[in-house]
Amino acid sequence: MCIIVDANMASIVFASPTPDDFVPLIDWLTSKKIDGRLVIGGKLSQELDKVTNVGHLIQTLSRAGRARQISHKEVEEETKIVESTNLCRSDDPHVIALARLSGARTLCTAEIKLHADFKNQKLISKPKGRIYQTSDHKNLLRHEPSCRMKMRAESKAAK
Repeated sequence: MCIIVDANMASIVFASPTPDDFVPLIDWLTSKKIDGRLVIGGKLSQELDKVTNVGHLIQTLSRAGRARQISHKEVEEETKIVESTNLCRSDDPHVIALARLSGARTLCTAEIKLHADFKNQKLISKPKGRIYQTSDHKNLLRHEPSCRMKMRAESKAAK
């Protein structure tokens, strides 16, 4: 249900025309029949703002209810917790923090060290993290209870 697209892949994933490997991901985010969500927040939002042509798409997804924004403050606080574990091999503890807060368990990134961190069950579990890189991974674009529970909790808190 939720995916995080790392800044190092955003210009490729959101390119026009969409590369074949990311057509399933874009369809999943934009289809009226499927309710995929892009998760953004904290430092990742700032990184994505710097990527050409991504801001417009994120605004479009947000207006359509297809992008979930997690507060910068929450992501910063969780990032400190992640850093305190000394388990991250990548320089992206903010991405791990975003996944933990949002319940997103699918990540699109090219960074190998972040792959290992995202799959580390001591950092992300129930369910474990998965990496989307090619159209062969389209089966990863599915509903996850972890993301649904977080979305329900956010909806109740907003009322």
